[in-house]
Amino acid sequence: MEKDSIGNFCKGKFASVGYPDELGVKNVNGRLGTQAGPARFFEIFNKLNGKVDLKPAQVAHLMVEMGEDLGANHQQATEDTRSLIDQMDLTQDALLAVGGGHDYAYPWLKAFAESKPEGMRIACLNIDAHFDLRPYKPIMTSGSPFRRLIEEKLLNPALFVEFGIQSHCNSAVLFQYAEDQGMSVIPFESLRNGNAVDGFRESLQMLHEKSDLILISLDLDALSFAFAPGVSAPQAEGFTASEVFQMLEIAGSDKKVTSLGIFELAPALDTQDLTSRLAAQAAWHFLSAKLQ
Repeated sequence: MEKDSIGNFCKGKFASVGYPDELGVKNVNGRLGTQAGPARFFEIFNKLNGKVDLKPAQVAHLMVEMGEDLGANHQQATEDTRSLIDQMDLTQDALLAVGGGHDYAYPWLKAFAESKPEGMRIACLNIDAHFDLRPYKPIMTSGSPFRRLIEEKLLNPALFVEFGIQSHCNSAVLFQYAEDQGMSVIPFESLRNGNAVDGFRESLQMLHEKSDLILISLDLDALSFAFAPGVSAPQAEGFTASEVFQMLEIAGSDKKVTSLGIFELAPALDTQDLTSRLAAQAAWHFLSAKLQ
């Protein structure tokens, strides 16, 4: 148990990993810039303070070394992430993962699937404007991670929630795929007018009742462009910063939630570090709730 300078306690510890790669974004013809996301994120995150100082609770940090082969990069990311998971107590510790393109949700979740005790049921809640269920053959893209996880039997679609999906930026084929797979889809339209936080709480509770371990994936394009301009595919409408912070506080307070992944941060596309600061503060809210 870690104690901060004013007497408050962190009941667990956390590790962090960065995936500085944008090859998956390039493969889907997205706007580039996510390769620099992890470095800028951690630069800002490490300056944050609070009533409870998280710094003593951080026990490990890795920045995955990347090359020019996306498959090899994913394999290295899986191995490095597993090395951190092996140091964790999944009942009280947390892993923070930062991309890079959203294709890194694939090695991130794969590492948990390969490390989990036999019989443990893993769930995922994806906060996102997009399904990210595109085909991964013949080429893997940042829009493909969850389809690959499902088809490789690493993620049970019955334990997967797509939260905040926007109808204008997803094809009818992807809506049909999601329906055929039996996953839960929460459209953004149903979350307007102050319904986002309660809707998130309900979705998380559903996963809590059905699973043993929950991962939260935050694609920053789920937020409105006004709050998160520094992403590959910004949206005019989306969640507010306050809504996302509240969601992640709720997630951090759930004992089955063990990891937060934050993806698609592109500093070169940002305005005055607005998106980078939001991402860092989102992680802070999650970890503060998780470790207190």
